[in-house]
Amino acid sequence: MSDHFNKLQLGWERLQKADSDSELLGYALVSFHGALEDYFRDWLANNNSLDLAQRDRVKNPQQVQWKELVDLMQQYGGLSADDSHRILQANKLRQEVAHGSRFQGSRADVEAYGQFVQQMINRPGFATPPVSHGYAPSNTRQGDSEISKVINTLTTEINNIDRQINPTGNNRLPISYILCGLGFIFPVGGLHRIYNGKFGTGLLWLCTFGLFYVGQFVDLLLIPGMVDEYKRNLRSQSGVSAFGVPLNPPVVATQVHVPKGNDLMIRLIEVAESRGGSLTVTQGVKATGASFAEVETALKEMFKSGYVKIDNDPISGAVTYYFHELDQ
Repeated sequence: MSDHFNKLQLGWERLQKADSDSELLGYALVSFHGALEDYFRDWLANNNSLDLAQRDRVKNPQQVQWKELVDLMQQYGGLSADDSHRILQANKLRQEVAHGSRFQGSRADVEAYGQFVQQMINRPGFATPPVSHGYAPSNTRQGDSEISKVINTLTTEINNIDRQINPTGNNRLPISYILCGLGFIFPVGGLHRIYNGKFGTGLLWLCTFGLFYVGQFVDLLLIPGMVDEYKRNLRSQSGVSAFGVPLNPPVVATQVHVPKGNDLMIRLIEVAESRGGSLTVTQGVKATGASFAEVETALKEMFKSGYVKIDNDPISGAVTYYFHELDQ
């Protein structure tokens, strides 16, 4: 399975370049959706609650398609009905884009879906598939396992509520204050810490009434820093900066001659021919040394001229350009 973080990063790169270009916005949506698909397949394939045959099937997009994939995540991952509906709607748009239709949504729609996918991938409840057969791993004490279950249950419930009232992730600070405020009314101190990824101290606050309310009160001053730290960690895990710019863009050696213009198109055609008439942007970059933007622009020009068609690879799900004249 391909690395879902790479596709997530590619989605943010495409969105950064897209402005209001409907084609690039559509490609960004395809990348975000592909990242979520890879993550779901990896999560299920490593989930011991599924039998070996199911775990083997789920790796193959031809055997387990999106509807069944979402159903499995509802059954084993606690995916909500609303989230399932949103994912299936995005899948419909992704299929239209992959088959050459113009993307009808806005930049805000794609950005909101990218944030949704990023939150899904970093959702604590999905981080580690549950271990079946009723035993803890040999290197984990049973007490630690019980604590992990409590933390996972709390984080799952908090994030379920968060996705309902904060689908874009832009209101994390006020929600953190609301959760902190609940600790002064009910014996549930530390929810704001768990919400922002501070699981150890969050559980301590929960067991000590917010460190006897003193820690809960001090956190009123510390919450903005917690939120900023959580967002930095989230971006770092996804490989992007605060503005969606990749932190580690691919580097091309300056000694290598990089084809441009018509030379690049000819080189891409040669590479596609050697690969049976199909080519992805990443394969084009690897073969020519040109940048992702240059390869994608050249392939888009050939697509507009009718020399290639765009579809998803049936195995990897990657956006693939097919040179029908070279397909023997």
